[in-house]
Amino acid sequence: MEKRIKKSQTLYSLSFILFFICIICLSSLGLWFPDSYLFSCILILSIIALIAHCFYVSHLKSLLLTLIKMTQMIIDQKDDLFPIIDGESYIAVLSSHLHLLNQRMQGMIAYLNLEKQNLKIFIEDISHQIKTPLTAMFLKEDILLEITNGQQHQIVEQIIFQTEQIHHYIESLLHLAQLESQTIVYHKKEYMFDELLNSIQEHLLPLMEKHDVSFFIQNEKQMIYCDFQWMSEALENILKNCIEQIDHSHIHISYQQQSSYNKIIIHDHGKGFLPEDIPHIFERFYRNQYQNHQGIGIGLSITKQIIEDHHGTIQINNDQGAVFEILLPQKETKSKYPVTI
Repeated sequence: MEKRIKKSQTLYSLSFILFFICIICLSSLGLWFPDSYLFSCILILSIIALIAHCFYVSHLKSLLLTLIKMTQMIIDQKDDLFPIIDGESYIAVLSSHLHLLNQRMQGMIAYLNLEKQNLKIFIEDISHQIKTPLTAMFLKEDILLEITNGQQHQIVEQIIFQTEQIHHYIESLLHLAQLESQTIVYHKKEYMFDELLNSIQEHLLPLMEKHDVSFFIQNEKQMIYCDFQWMSEALENILKNCIEQIDHSHIHISYQQQSSYNKIIIHDHGKGFLPEDIPHIFERFYRNQYQNHQGIGIGLSITKQIIEDHHGTIQINNDQGAVFEILLPQKETKSKYPVTI
């Protein structure tokens, strides 16, 4: 096949070279032997060459547009009728290879979707199996809490606290497994940003009262396009991390709408991060030097994954405390790339 392709390409190139050599020779003869008939022949041949060249360029353009369409179908993972270019040229071979690549990729996608579905069922089964005994433990601990007093009552309270911690860790690990296996179906809509923050604040109110921390919010009367439940968890993980780093202070939260994206800035006015910690903050199970020892270091990893699943980005830096900067698209996007400034 490769020899036949090279042969056809060589013949095509030689024919054009011979054609232009012929025109040059006729032009040279015309200089030595002035003749209107000869000049007419040269003019006609030049026009034919120009027309042939225009047809060739137009044909080449249509072939390239077909290749672009093929690659776009591969990128968009479409199962539509895939166009194929017939022939023995390099473009035709490239078209054939793209067709084969698309077939293989569709097979891999179908296999991965089946594996993702099986993994989703597996995670749901594990979640159910773990939550059932935990629920039974909570019920029995509540009974023990009612029938005990004194030191025994305090011991039961400690057991309940530890059980709640185990429940929280299990939930976090299951969420991380769901996010990394890409088995979550997001239900995105437009919500008021203050509605999202009010829901988060209700969950964090006991922790905020414990550390005497309040929120200072700017531009909360704006719309945010997201999955309410998962974006609440993403922002809650950031705010919880900020609250635990400071006492008797406030956390500044601002929401800015730009032309094509929205920006959320969370500034805690606390200790900030050490420079050597910043590149690793969003890594799983990484714990920086300022972090308390109650967590297991996956909250910010979950946050990063949720934001990226919303086609957004998150960055951190120090500016008289830790600053989290989140960029989110204003509406649904099919882009494979996250929004950036």
